Amino acid sequence: MDIATSIFISWFPLLLLIFIFWGIPILVISSSKKVGRSEKLAWIIATLFISWACLLLYLLLAPLKPNDD
Repeated sequence: MDIATSIFISWFPLLLLIFIFWGIPILVISSSKKVGRSEKLAWIIATLFISWACLLLYLLLAPLKPNDD
């Protein structure tokens, strides 16, 4: 086994955990019925950059405007 494979295998569990932890806010926002599609998309894009802080803001502030669905 070469060095790149062994590094990947040793770091994979941590990377998987980070990815799951980062994806939870996206799943919560995407499954929510509090906001419409366009506002939900804006929250998800914001979540991609500031993951958990955006989820907290979403839970406190959403909906910012009336539902468009």
